[in-house]
Amino acid sequence: MSTSHPRTPSSRHAFACLSRRLGRLVSRFRRHRAIDDLPALLAHLGRRYAPLARARQTTLELDVDPAVAPDLTGAMDELGGVVGYLLERAIDVAAGGYAALQVDLVGETRTSQTVHLTVADDGEATTASDPKFLIPAATLAHLGGRLQIESGADFGTRVIVEMTFSMPRRVPHVDIEALRCTLGGQAALAEVIASLDHALSRDLADLDGLLAKAGSDHLQAWLHRVAGVLGMAEASGLAQVGLLLERDLANGRHEAIDRSVRDFGDDAAAILDLLREHRDSDRL
Repeated sequence: MSTSHPRTPSSRHAFACLSRRLGRLVSRFRRHRAIDDLPALLAHLGRRYAPLARARQTTLELDVDPAVAPDLTGAMDELGGVVGYLLERAIDVAAGGYAALQVDLVGETRTSQTVHLTVADDGEATTASDPKFLIPAATLAHLGGRLQIESGADFGTRVIVEMTFSMPRRVPHVDIEALRCTLGGQAALAEVIASLDHALSRDLADLDGLLAKAGSDHLQAWLHRVAGVLGMAEASGLAQVGLLLERDLANGRHEAIDRSVRDFGDDAAAILDLLREHRDSDRL
């Protein structure tokens, strides 16, 4: 049986105030229909909290890892409410000092990225048990994320919001002009495309049988081989996806990763169709 600690009237009042405050922040974000991806959210947070930081004479900085994909999507209203609440707190406690929002890529799969949004301040140290973090932590748990608190007298407080975002499926792309320039002309391009066609056609025809077999080693070898061919074809974005899938398979197979391998095969087939269109110089 689980037990809960009774709250005093004053603590219940503080908890209710925090809940209402976060709710108001979420409502404000819902009124901004343009906030449907992470860059839009970060831009809105900057516009909203820069004036507050100036009023508190607090230096506010934003630092975004360039490896974070520009089109991550998710529950941006709720996330904006949580991060906005944490930024308000950081600016308040660091009045006259420093506050920052740092966005870092910490994990990646074929269809998602895991990101840390860290709200840092150089104010007085706090603890993870501070009631101010209860509502944000509960909200993030509901969204599938989590909250981590790091604090110390020598560096202040770092509140880390960890979230996994979905990435839209990428449209396959191959840089035909780069390939033609690298090879030195159309005749060489046609010859290489014929070789790539032979290699990809053979591997793509084998995919159904490979997916039907148990284990991961054979799929990892297939992904490595196809990614290499795609790299030679200047389809570098899709080649990187193949290498990510090869890495993910090291943790074992499951239904979702099999679907991703199938999608990768379909995208490789689309690249092959594009290459075939450019084999004949009369079509250029």
